[in-house]
Amino acid sequence: MLPVIENDKPWVLVGFYQSLVKPLGAVGLILGMISIFGYLFGIEALYRPMANGPATNPLTAICMIFIGLGLLSTLNKKNQKLQYLLGIVVIVITVANISDFIFNSNVSTLLTPFYSQVLLDQELGKTNGLGINSALMFLGLGFSLTLYHFKKLIAAQLIAFITLAIPMISITGYAYGLDEFYGKMSLLTASTGVAFSIATLALTANIGAVKAILSPYIGGRIARLQTICGYAIPSILGYLLVKSLNSAGIDSFGLYVVTICWFIILMVSISAIFQERVDIERRKGEQLLSIAAMSDNLTGLANRRKFLDFGQEAIERIKRTHKQVWILMIDIDYFKRINDTAGHAMGDKVLVAVSQTLKESIRIVDLVSRMGGEEFSIILIDADIKGVELVAEKIRSNVGNMQVEGWTNLHGAINISIGCGLNDGSQTLDETLKDADGALYQAKNSGRNQVCFARK
Repeated sequence: MLPVIENDKPWVLVGFYQSLVKPLGAVGLILGMISIFGYLFGIEALYRPMANGPATNPLTAICMIFIGLGLLSTLNKKNQKLQYLLGIVVIVITVANISDFIFNSNVSTLLTPFYSQVLLDQELGKTNGLGINSALMFLGLGFSLTLYHFKKLIAAQLIAFITLAIPMISITGYAYGLDEFYGKMSLLTASTGVAFSIATLALTANIGAVKAILSPYIGGRIARLQTICGYAIPSILGYLLVKSLNSAGIDSFGLYVVTICWFIILMVSISAIFQERVDIERRKGEQLLSIAAMSDNLTGLANRRKFLDFGQEAIERIKRTHKQVWILMIDIDYFKRINDTAGHAMGDKVLVAVSQTLKESIRIVDLVSRMGGEEFSIILIDADIKGVELVAEKIRSNVGNMQVEGWTNLHGAINISIGCGLNDGSQTLDETLKDADGALYQAKNSGRNQVCFARK
């Protein structure tokens, strides 16, 4: 049987990226638990990684734990309901916090564990709160997980991409020394947010912009290079320039750098999508041309060229495995009578019917080819003589029982002769082909409609 020619390169990066979901989820979960342990045992360094810097609020730590658990459960179908519920809980927590920010209420304080420690920190002038940037980040992560649960994959990917910008802005703020960029978001929270956003994007790595960027083809390679350069170069130049600017211009310049970086990444992602679509059409065209070059136009079977390539590969393989390959040469008996009696259209109809029967009579690992005219060949992989006898007789019987409207109902059954040749690795393909041809000639001379084996 002619296998479908697959031109696609392995999408290694997609698989690798998706494999990061659980590790990144586990890292975020652990960091969230460390923060909670810090509050539980009074170890400030565990939830405030930078002295006098922003702290990871207990409510933030709970969101980290829930999102981490949600990511760990996404790839397990039994736990998908848990993922959905955790996403909803995070959405509720963050909406409550955002409502407090907008309406100056205190709903989120009722949900905050270790609130006495939070108040103590605030009284000492230390930053400890679930800031609006952290709330928006976890809101986006919660929505992305929920949309993923409902199979809204493109929407989940888009929200995860937008969400990634929030912790990246905070990381930029820490790198540039811009307090306004990270606000109440601790370095621990920002780092976890980056890990969670990347993991959430990885859930949908097999579709959309992420798939296009991770493509093994030219469009993907260009997109990855553009993404790295588009973020790294402006960030490095920005850092160097920030150090030389006066304080009045630092904030605006930092904002400019972040905006440029994300604009570049957005444009690269969009261009990667269109590039991948164009490249898919090109690959489809190449695949069709490859199939056409290796197949028979009338029957769709492998042609002689494919037969020779497949046979040579099979012989090279049995030289290593010390097994056997058999070649069956098949000829339709009295085929010329069909063309002369009912015309070439009927002859073509019979050829197609025989081809279909041959394909249905062999294993998927074997190959049936049309060698030309009414002659066919079959390569049987790793078969012994008893198995070949059974297969050959089965093929002969199946063809004999075939019904071809307009011929078999008027003129009787269609019969075939089969010659079988063995290759154990000590012969060339041409030699085995000659053996099978000789056996076919013997079958023809012995009355046709039979199977003969080459003599050794």
